[in-house]
Order: sequence, then structure tokens, then C-alpha cells
Amino acid sequence: MNRAQVDETTKLLATEERRCGAPDRRLSTDEAPQTPLQQRYTLLQRQMAERSRDLERSQENVQSLSAQLDLVEERERKRVATELHDYLAQLLVLGHLKVGELKRVTLPPKGDEMVQDVERVLNQALKYCRTLIAELNPPVLKERGGLTAGIRSLATEMKRYGLEVSIETGEVLDLPLSESDATLVFRSVRELLINTVKHTDVKQATINMTCAKGLLQIVVHDKGGFDANAGAEALIAGAEASTSTRFGLQTIRERMKSLNGEFDVKSAPKQGTTATILVPISR
Repeated sequence: MNRAQVDETTKLLATEERRCGAPDRRLSTDEAPQTPLQQRYTLLQRQMAERSRDLERSQENVQSLSAQLDLVEERERKRVATELHDYLAQLLVLGHLKVGELKRVTLPPKGDEMVQDVERVLNQALKYCRTLIAELNPPVLKERGGLTAGIRSLATEMKRYGLEVSIETGEVLDLPLSESDATLVFRSVRELLINTVKHTDVKQATINMTCAKGLLQIVVHDKGGFDANAGAEALIAGAEASTSTRFGLQTIRERMKSLNGEFDVKSAPKQGTTATILVPISR
């Protein structure tokens, strides 16, 4: 049952209350037999309670599916990273070695120039392959407490996209988060920064990371912004960037729910965007 159906039942229930008055709950059924209207009122109450339970179960199922999808995604990322490392990267290294052997052979000037061009292409391909491997399976998150180092590494990564990221982590060093939980948080922060690159023209962003009273708080801020209340209008108008942003934010929100955490975004055009992630932690 969706929210609209529950709201419709609520309105119908209120209408029946006005028509016949709410039944007197001080009297038992034996003491005061219900009129047909009161019986309908009781039936509507039961339907309302049942639909509310169905809605709660649906929400729990959505959260469960979201958590499972994140786990599947993470396993697939690791699989692709392994394939890149064990196969493609090794082939590129082998090609680089073969080009090195070719350079020791006497070739005409034009041949030497072509060999150098091939070597440059192979170097670029190998560098890009290693970058993809690091992004798919960040090595800094494989050890306990790796989240802080991973967040700091985002500043270097985002420079390639033209975004300067200022990061303040304070004394947040040894976080008692499992690798899977830390990875979900890391990917959420990275997605917020990627949204800044894709959907705004700003060149700077900040990340503030604090830990107090059993809560990890990460605040990502940039000077870009979007209309948080224009979801329906944006979809009708076919605004692809706006739709993509909202889908990404909803994904982050579901991730945080799976961690019993919270996610909040405040944004307005020309006023900037502030996204806050809260995750409970325990030692």
C-alpha cells in the first residue's frame, strides 16, 4: 500500500466520524450494539491499521533491497577491479615491455617516432587502468580506520575533474566501522562531489568530518545549488541533470538508512548546497 492509499482511507475515516460520530469506546460491544454506520466506522479503522502496517512493511522491504543492491554493487566493483588488475593491466605492462625491446632494434627515423608514440599511448592506458582499479576498489578502505584516509584521498581525485576540495577531519582517525560500512559512506561522499562536478559550475567544495557522542558526521558543502522543491516540475520538463541528482541523493539516503543513519540536504539556487551524513558508530 502506498502513501496515497493510506491518505485516502484516512480522509474517508474522518468523513465517517463526522457523519455518525465516533463510537463510544467506554462501552463494550455487548453493552452497546453498534449501528450500521458505527460498524462501518470500525471496519474502516481496521482497514486503516492494516494499510499502515502494509506501508511500513513496504518501506522496510525497500530499505532491505537497497542494502542488498549496495552489497551486490560492491561485489561487482571488486570483481571488475580484479579483472582489470589481473588481465588488462598485465597485458598493458607486457605491451610496454615489448615496445622497450623494439626500441633496442635499429629502426629508421620514422619507425623510432612511431614506437615512441605507441609507448606514450600504452603509458596513458596503463595509468588510466590503475586509476579505475583504485576508484572501483579503494585500497585505503581495506584496513580498519581506512575511511578517514579515503576521504582525504578524494581531494586528490577530484582535482582531475577541476574541483578543489578542502577537507577537515580533525581527530577522526580510528573509526570503528566495518569495511562494508566504511565503503558505503565513502561512496556516498564521493557521489556528492561528483554531483557537484556534473551539475554545477563551482570549482570548490569543502568536507568537514567530526565524531562525537557515538555519531560520525560528514558535511559536504559547495556554492552551487538546485531547487529542492522542483522535483515534479523538473521531471515534467525532462531536466535530465536534475533527475539524475535526485536519484543519486535518494540512493545515498537509502544507504544511510541501511546503516541506521541519516542523510539531509539543504539547497537553493545561488545559495549553495549542504549535505549532511550521520552514521552511528560504536567501539
